[in-house]
Amino acid sequence: MAAIEKSQVAKDAIAASDMATAKYAVGAAGLKPADYANMAAVAASQTAMAAIAASSTALSAIAASTTALDAIYAKKKRMSGASASLSGKFIILQISNDNAFDTSQYGYATLSDGSKPKWDNYKGKYAYFKQYKKIATYMKNDTDRDDWIDYFQC
Repeated sequence: MAAIEKSQVAKDAIAASDMATAKYAVGAAGLKPADYANMAAVAASQTAMAAIAASSTALSAIAASTTALDAIYAKKKRMSGASASLSGKFIILQISNDNAFDTSQYGYATLSDGSKPKWDNYKGKYAYFKQYKKIATYMKNDTDRDDWIDYFQC
């Protein structure tokens, strides 16, 4: 694990493989990689996703892999509606284009470190999570009823 962390080539090779990302992420989260065949198996496991949510290294590995994010996206949920909100543990996968950011009035997310970073430049698929590799603990839509946030609940 330490050698991989020091090598961008190794990290890129892992990110390109669904199986390698799954095994690396669960290993970084303290679980047995042999118990998970691929990211679909990881995404289907509440135990694995809870462990990954608690590991910044595992979250970074998943954020670096579109293949891994695609497996998580296959199990996404959507929060929609004016001023809709949720509390819990979430990976934010996509934010609707017109969802305005403003913590005092419109939509925002609170991340696990307590920050509420703007999402104006990160509304593309996976863009917010790739930029802020943290679990969201709260999400809120702005006041327009057509806004939504796609997420994976950990």
